[in-house]
Amino acid sequence: MNARSLTAALLAVALLASCGSPLIRAGMSRFAGGGAGSPTVAPAAGAPAVWVTLPSRGVKFAMSQLTRDGDVVVWAAKDGSQLALRNGVLISTRGFGRDLMSADAPSIPALLNATPHSRTFFDLDGTDTSIRHSFSCAVEPGTKAADVPGTRHVVEACTGEIGSIRNDFWIGAGGNVLKSRQWVSQGVGYAAVEPKVE
Repeated sequence: MNARSLTAALLAVALLASCGSPLIRAGMSRFAGGGAGSPTVAPAAGAPAVWVTLPSRGVKFAMSQLTRDGDVVVWAAKDGSQLALRNGVLISTRGFGRDLMSADAPSIPALLNATPHSRTFFDLDGTDTSIRHSFSCAVEPGTKAADVPGTRHVVEACTGEIGSIRNDFWIGAGGNVLKSRQWVSQGVGYAAVEPKVE
């Protein structure tokens, strides 16, 4: 890449970062500095951590809190992959391959009150093209609250042109999502997120 192309690319990333996306801001140092295997942005020592499981790939790995911007928390793994949750609801991933680029997300009150809603996901296909998927969603009570004592288990059941998805949320008394299993994309499937307890 010549100097002019690099400068243009960095300016483009800077402009995107000014839009306020914590994922993009957090990724800027990686773009300008280290390679994919050695990210220059790392969580602080002792940062909160979660386990992330991708059942379709048979993997489970730790992610630590990288940054918080209001209700959005960005988690990062050692390989630089990232996942963003708004109040515990998945809104984007980076570094998962066929990533979830963005998603509208129901609020926690909407989940607790079983409010019908629509969802829109933008994910990557096999050619790195962003594809829009729309769903109509209903919320129903789950039957696995005992999996996380002191929570309500709710299921977000959505139907769209690519079929049906079911997101599980275990919500505590304070409205915090303590555990979840949420759809990422057709290429990734579901991601389960739960606290990492030492």
